[in-house]
Amino acid sequence: MNLYNHNTTHRASVKLIRPTLIYMLLLLTVFGFSSTFAAEQLRVGIAKRNITPSSEVKNWVTGKPYRVIKDSIFVRSLVMMDSLNNTSVIISWDLVDASESATEEIRKRISEFANIPMKNILVNATHNHSAPWSPVYNQGFRGRENETWWTSRHIENINSDPHFSAWKQELVDKTLAATKEAMKSVQPASIWVGRVDASEFMNNRRPRAAKWGVEDSNTPDGYNYKHKDWNPKVLMGAATFGPMDRAMSLVSFRNKEGKNIATIFHLAIHAVAIYPYSDDISGDWPSAAASKMNRKLGGESIFLQGAAGDINPWRRGPDAVKEMASGLVDLAGLAYNYSAKISISPLQTFQRKVSLPTSDRGKGRTGLEAIEAEVQVITLGPLAIVALPGEPLTSLADEIRKNSPFPQTLVLGYSNGNGVHYVCLPDEEPYGGYEVEEGTSGSHVAGLELVETANQMLKEARADRNIKN
Repeated sequence: MNLYNHNTTHRASVKLIRPTLIYMLLLLTVFGFSSTFAAEQLRVGIAKRNITPSSEVKNWVTGKPYRVIKDSIFVRSLVMMDSLNNTSVIISWDLVDASESATEEIRKRISEFANIPMKNILVNATHNHSAPWSPVYNQGFRGRENETWWTSRHIENINSDPHFSAWKQELVDKTLAATKEAMKSVQPASIWVGRVDASEFMNNRRPRAAKWGVEDSNTPDGYNYKHKDWNPKVLMGAATFGPMDRAMSLVSFRNKEGKNIATIFHLAIHAVAIYPYSDDISGDWPSAAASKMNRKLGGESIFLQGAAGDINPWRRGPDAVKEMASGLVDLAGLAYNYSAKISISPLQTFQRKVSLPTSDRGKGRTGLEAIEAEVQVITLGPLAIVALPGEPLTSLADEIRKNSPFPQTLVLGYSNGNGVHYVCLPDEEPYGGYEVEEGTSGSHVAGLELVETANQMLKEARADRNIKN
């Protein structure tokens, strides 16, 4: 081979080698360092603030000042950011609800500070009955029902009370402060999911009565959770059990060293263990469990309430709060130890408004033919968090999980507004009771509207994620 031909061949080889090297470097970057990238593509921070009002604030159950603070209530803020700067914020209030007005107000404040879309902020209430309902900051969300009928039964315009007005401002300020701190504290995190059977601490308060064939129900007079012989494990009158989601889901965010940063614990049980046995301010079992969980697992814990419209604690009273908190934390420790690490993909948040038709009762309360409600979906890898308004019954969550393309789907109630308050699928109506009568402002199809909207959003979120990936 002459020199000219050798040089020509060498130059051609170099031209071939350079793109090959570049391609190999790209492969190493994508695949060789993927574990490092995966560990750092999600950042998580969490913080809390004490939002306990003055004891002079009026109790919505009695209409009289609380007088005593048994234990504090909190706001907890969880911030998630991915490597594309997508950010979602999850707020938990130890309150009865997260009204449309209060949700709008805190979303505005956080959005202005953090420069993120308002739709990326989720506000969930623990449905704690031993604390106030969330305040009304602006009217026009629910027609003439500015305050819930629960509050207005005993307190005329609670928002004008000076003690409540002062707390009303503190709630927003402290929620923003917790979110600011959470954003400053973000650090790289991996995600782990575990589940454990917590059914020993819950019962469906809507047993299915026998339609025919019972000659003598053999049920004591006044038999309910206050009766001396009350035992929720035993059904009277040959009834059968209603549906119940027995799972407590644990989502833990861990740093590079494997230490816990933050824990979401999610299950569906009314926060009424101490209510109505005490008229004091309290965080009830969710706040007590969060505090104990911090000590057991490390980091900060945040409870997200599920579709608990028909689910109560297995028993009630001050002792039940302690026992339930300790028992749930022991179970959480098991779930944590056996959690599975899940994959991470870009963070997505979706929001959709749906018009929920009102019943005659709802029209009377609001003056509206339909109430505009929100369904929100946050997805991260195989994890999807679905936030529903109002007080959904168990069957709504069951239907959403059953059809979800995301294998780790958490369904929340009490989020981003009150909707039509209690809401269920049509098959609950024949069983009657408070939840489908006095407790709801929606027509029999309101629950179907929420389920269908959530299912469609999850399908679209999954398709959108596949396209991006």
